[in-house]
Amino acid sequence: MGFFDDLVLPEEPAAERTVLVQLSPPGTDAGRHAPPVDWFAPVLHSQLEMVGAGAHARVVLTGWSLWPQAATLHLSVFRKARWSGAEAGRQSGLRIGLLFSDGRRVTSLDATVQRAVQWTRPDGEESTAITDQAVGLIPQDLGLHQSHRSLFKSDVDLYLAELPPPGEAHLVVEWPDEGIDETRTSIDTAALHAASARVLEVWPGLEPPEPTEQPGSFATFERGGPPSFLARPLTGRQRTMLRRQEEERLRLVPRADWKRMAYGDWGNAAVIGARLDGGAPPGARIEGYGSTPLHLAAEHGAAEAVAALLSHGAEADAHDADEHTPLWYAACTVDEDSVRALIAAGADVWTPQSGTWSPGRLLLSTSLASHVRQLPGAVELPADEATAFREADALITAFSGRELWTEGLGLCFVRGLSEEEVIRRLSADPASCPTADLEHAPFDLTDADESLSYVGVTTVPGAPGGCVITQEGYMPSDDAVLRAISAGTAAYGIYFNPKGGTFGTLAQNGETVAHEEIGLCPDESDPPAYWHFRFWQRQHTFPHDANTLAYAAAAAGLRVSDAQDALDRRTPRRWVELPAHLRR
Repeated sequence: MGFFDDLVLPEEPAAERTVLVQLSPPGTDAGRHAPPVDWFAPVLHSQLEMVGAGAHARVVLTGWSLWPQAATLHLSVFRKARWSGAEAGRQSGLRIGLLFSDGRRVTSLDATVQRAVQWTRPDGEESTAITDQAVGLIPQDLGLHQSHRSLFKSDVDLYLAELPPPGEAHLVVEWPDEGIDETRTSIDTAALHAASARVLEVWPGLEPPEPTEQPGSFATFERGGPPSFLARPLTGRQRTMLRRQEEERLRLVPRADWKRMAYGDWGNAAVIGARLDGGAPPGARIEGYGSTPLHLAAEHGAAEAVAALLSHGAEADAHDADEHTPLWYAACTVDEDSVRALIAAGADVWTPQSGTWSPGRLLLSTSLASHVRQLPGAVELPADEATAFREADALITAFSGRELWTEGLGLCFVRGLSEEEVIRRLSADPASCPTADLEHAPFDLTDADESLSYVGVTTVPGAPGGCVITQEGYMPSDDAVLRAISAGTAAYGIYFNPKGGTFGTLAQNGETVAHEEIGLCPDESDPPAYWHFRFWQRQHTFPHDANTLAYAAAAAGLRVSDAQDALDRRTPRRWVELPAHLRR
């Protein structure tokens, strides 16, 4: 009689069995995210120690399961009281980590990574799923529903996808919710490596199964998961918040140099004050800028930072690589307090620094003129230049009723022509050009190629008046379009390239006469209009790009009285389909 014969009933012979799924040899990812349980039987290494103790909870290290170059850490949590209230998922829950001999740290709170998982759908198609994958000490699913665990004792298994390197290592446990302070326990890494070498490979020489014998899809599902009292890793947003808080703290730590200053830090009086308190030299030349901290603070219009640097002995008249002084940049930002502080410190107001332009001459064209007009050596703007500023400012005001969205906008101003005449010069019949806003235009806005085939035409009021051609693209500034509409008059096209730069083209009497990049801070070789339309002014009392639009209108010879409706994307306009010879 066999050993079990008296415990079982005879059965019919089993039906012929077919393979459900076959095991493949371990791949390169085996053991990367979870223990390689399908191929290896681990060596159990006992290490029974109390690794964390509180008034109502104890954490016990019971040992390790060793895999090829990996390990599973086994802990048991014992409690003598369970508390009411939500404790699941708190970051003040149980925290577990390992500190390696090389200084690295892995924990149960390490951030997750995105993992691509390949699988076969029931229809046989290969697919990829993206899932969050824990790293560091990876909590293992014990395969038991919460109700099957003891009320007062829970097991915690954490997988480490690499063995700790040889040398001193520590297990670190902390559990604020249970009053367990940070506790460190030594790990015998030599014993772990020795045990790992004795792992039993269950299927040595395993051959890959025939693909035809594998099912189209196969999955199992088991309820359970790691205990809820484990501390939850930080979310990406929380990690970003903590990183920024730490960066902010470090920015305000006194230090004796100007290294690792972000561009915006030069406008932050607290950051500059911290550096000065730490002994940073106020007159240093800042690498990458060719200027001093005082130049950069004045460029940001940071009056408190300017005052702090001057009080620490910064030279008011230092010159940067462009031969500009801090007062030049204070004038460009039209920052009253910075201008006052620098003048009080003896800054040179009237020596030209770019052609005929000095900080004082720039300030004479601004609301701060009264601060320099009575100073020794003062000059007045020539009458024609003062007139040019007034006319430019009036034209800027015509574009300043409200903020206009210019990114990606193409437009051209043409002097003295009606909508009908512009449409005819674009080889179209005015009667066939409907009036509509952009949303109801006769083309598909989502089709870039089709959008470039149409332009909008609308009247611009003024003396003289004219028209503006607009598009969500560059065609209004194209040479062929400008030549077609500028016979006997002038047209200026401009494109606000979203990839960077604002580019203008002037056409007169059917010929292209100039190409330029506009809006940049001018130098002495640039046209006077660059100065009059305030391309040098870094802080504005007018909406962004209003001066650039005003410059373009003036270049075409228009004196616009109100351009808001003409340029607003919501304003109805005549839509013209460009003929083939005017398209790119």
